[in-house]
Amino acid sequence: MKKEQRWNQACQAIMEVADLASRYDDDGIDVYFLNNKRVGKELRSSEDVEGLFAGLGPRGITPTGMRLEAILRDYMSRLEASQHTGEEVKPMNLIVVTDGAPTDDPESVIVAIARRLDRGQYPLSQVGIQFLQIGNDPEAREALQELDDELSSEHGIRDMVDTVLFNGEDMSAGLIIKTLLGGINRRLDRRSTA
Repeated sequence: MKKEQRWNQACQAIMEVADLASRYDDDGIDVYFLNNKRVGKELRSSEDVEGLFAGLGPRGITPTGMRLEAILRDYMSRLEASQHTGEEVKPMNLIVVTDGAPTDDPESVIVAIARRLDRGQYPLSQVGIQFLQIGNDPEAREALQELDDELSSEHGIRDMVDTVLFNGEDMSAGLIIKTLLGGINRRLDRRSTA
């Protein structure tokens, strides 16, 4: 399957997820892109997502670490400030849909965030990062698997990364939801999407 087809499938799946999420969460979903600074905050409908994706497409490198750092730095600042302000900051479950190996260093970003969470004694469920591979790039597969399997034990940090590797399945809302639930409930992470 070509990149453009995977991109269109991802858009369609995220549109369905936005419609579904709006039934359960007034905040909607936030969508970020690796290769574009465009951000969709509190998207509540498929139309919102479609508008966000308009004119964008897959291109260039995969700056996973840089984007994770920007997203998680802002979140952690709000979370840490909430200890003094009393603001409620909801847990974050970040799903990273990618077809390529990271071209930078997401590992150091994730380790730094995990250490901040540990220092603040935040619940293990405060931040989850789920990588969803939608292509069959073997380098991406290996890099994502390492982030899932080795980070926690190698660095002595909380396990906050899960990876769903490409298995030939088309991108769908069901796959995104399974990925999200796998991060929330690790037992689901080990089950098939069938």
